[in-house]
Amino acid sequence: MRGKWLLITGIVILAAIGAGALSVLRRAPETRKAAPPAAVSPAPVNEISLPGKVRAQHVVEVRANLSGILESFDADVGEEVYEGQLLARIASTPFTAETERARAEVESTRARVNALESALVAARLEASRARADASRARREFERLEKTYRRQELLHREGATPRRNFEKAEQEFGSSRSEFESLDQVAQQAEARLAELLTQLDTQRRILDDKTRLLDEAQAHVAAADIRAPVTGLVISRSGEVGREIGPDAPGLFGIAVDPAFLEAVLEPEPPLLERVRPGQPALILSADLPNEGISGSVRAVEDSQVAVEFVSPTPLLRPGMTVQVKVRLE
Repeated sequence: MRGKWLLITGIVILAAIGAGALSVLRRAPETRKAAPPAAVSPAPVNEISLPGKVRAQHVVEVRANLSGILESFDADVGEEVYEGQLLARIASTPFTAETERARAEVESTRARVNALESALVAARLEASRARADASRARREFERLEKTYRRQELLHREGATPRRNFEKAEQEFGSSRSEFESLDQVAQQAEARLAELLTQLDTQRRILDDKTRLLDEAQAHVAAADIRAPVTGLVISRSGEVGREIGPDAPGLFGIAVDPAFLEAVLEPEPPLLERVRPGQPALILSADLPNEGISGSVRAVEDSQVAVEFVSPTPLLRPGMTVQVKVRLE
């Protein structure tokens, strides 16, 4: 009886194995005939993140005012400058020589003016003293003239001794000679004074003209000093010391006005560039910025470049640095 159950059990196991194998064989063709799954399209890109070079939005270009040899630089890139600050010097030989010549002429003319002014003081004193002496001699002459006329009248009438008349006549003659001599000296001193006044007036006019020419020459030389027209940050500098430059040369300096107003320049690939439009929002990221970054927007799309403008809250972010910019696309 036991052998019978073992036989039955074996038959059942073999049947189960056969049924499983048959089932696998039947499903294999169906699996091979199943259609492949449909391809999944990639999701469209809605944002780009690219590195961008920072530059200033408002830049003032500083050029040379005249031609000459670049003598020295007095400011460098990255320095903050104020309006009127010396940035560079240009050596202009013609204007320098003109200035030295004009300065020498001014000094020579001023020396003549000073000498004439000193001579004029002495001449005024001399003329005043000579005129005072002549006036005193005149008063004495007039007094003695009255005495002489009176003695002359009395002598004709026989009312005075002859010696009194002769004494009065002699004193009158002497006083007249003295007065005439002193009056001539006073006239000569006054003529000399007038001549000095004329010379001084002429030399003062010449000095004024020479001073004006010197001022003009110095203005030309001062024009060779390149000074900052505005207050801002030097972001570029060109030229080489010892080389000739002129007004037609490229700007020697670029000064950023309002250094906080910046923009980042990106260069997206053409397919993405086509989807960038002015006004699209952007986010500027940098290690020198807050973790959340700075909000900005696309200012312009020119050629293959995109300019994203923003306002920096920190002076640590300057032109020339590189930032990461995220732009939301259409």
